[in-house]
Amino acid sequence: MIFMANAEALAIFAWKGIIMARYVGTTAIFGPLLTVMLAQSASAADAALPQEPAAPATETRETLFPKLRWGDDRHYLEFYAQINKGLLVFDDGGSTLGYFPVDNGNSSSRAGLRGYTTLDEYWSLGANLEWEWNPYSTNNVNQFNRDDFDWETDLLRKAEIYLESEQYGKVWLGQGSMASDNTAEVDLSGTTVVGYSLVADMAGGPFFRLDEGELSSVHVKDAFTNFDGVSRKFRARYDTPSFNGFSLAASVGTQLVPVETDITVWDIAARYDNTFGDYKFAAAVAFSQPNRDEGLYDGSFSILHEPTGLSLTLAAAYSDEEVADGRYGYVKLGYQEDFFEVGKTALSVDAYFGRDIAALDSDSTSFGAQIVQNLDYLQTELYLGVRSYSYDEEIEDFQDSVAMLAGARMKF
Repeated sequence: MIFMANAEALAIFAWKGIIMARYVGTTAIFGPLLTVMLAQSASAADAALPQEPAAPATETRETLFPKLRWGDDRHYLEFYAQINKGLLVFDDGGSTLGYFPVDNGNSSSRAGLRGYTTLDEYWSLGANLEWEWNPYSTNNVNQFNRDDFDWETDLLRKAEIYLESEQYGKVWLGQGSMASDNTAEVDLSGTTVVGYSLVADMAGGPFFRLDEGELSSVHVKDAFTNFDGVSRKFRARYDTPSFNGFSLAASVGTQLVPVETDITVWDIAARYDNTFGDYKFAAAVAFSQPNRDEGLYDGSFSILHEPTGLSLTLAAAYSDEEVADGRYGYVKLGYQEDFFEVGKTALSVDAYFGRDIAALDSDSTSFGAQIVQNLDYLQTELYLGVRSYSYDEEIEDFQDSVAMLAGARMKF
């Protein structure tokens, strides 16, 4: 029975992986490797039959939805998802408009499958498929497309496999995060669902309004970025093992989704994650080359004092380009406390200062405040964020804008 359960679950995952691999043109890679996963699961299950039953798992807090996993900790197939919807209100200085039910660009609604199997005492093999679906995203809604839902806006985020060893590190292959992905977004505040260094995600779609009263052609997301490496690509990536909290990573790849390009990108990154007494530290730095004429340097740092819940987060980046060298700095102060039995409450305030982001000699400034209430049993976060956006160019003046985003993210 153990063999049949593991084999059936991983066979389903392998078949889905082959289908998705064809979608991105990599059947020859995904098919055989996922077949190896299936074979190892069957072999390991046979070997496990005469052994003593495993000890009961450590008791965990009760939640509304159980973990949707088939198998045990050594061989499993797992389904996961999150839904993140809310209300966005945007005041551009000349009009105030609401968008509902909007998809929160800070953390998109998504669903995925994970497969995992141990090969032996030292090596494990895994795979991940993940899609997002945001028909009415805060990064796309604006003054001209209210209630215009794009029902075909699904996106393949991940279609990858990996081979991992505690001694030798981790090798990834397929569509997924490059080494520099998230290196500008290290944040221990507990409020990233509604605010982090990419401040445009809260309301990136709307246009700024000129001082004369007309809407400009500049979106909020054009003027505010965090230069967070080269995101997700079809890539080969290697991560070293962690040495006292330090690890290195490097990757090379190209973009296949949503639009295929002929540009080869590469990056390197270093990360740190450790706890000393009452203090938790996390940091990352990276260099990436999105194209031949641009180099990105980015980094972020966050520290949390766990007894008091106080946190400090810093981020910065520099884009070395031929026309304009964009750069920014970001700071966030946070506070977390168990005010209610239902879950932790997190509050934060932040500030962003950018230069030459959308145009040469332009300034981008943003101030924000966030509150997140966790509902542990419901696996849900209720959130509210308010943010100002100020943008100016040497030849044009723009009115300040204010956005408010309220909603809920449920994970299962």
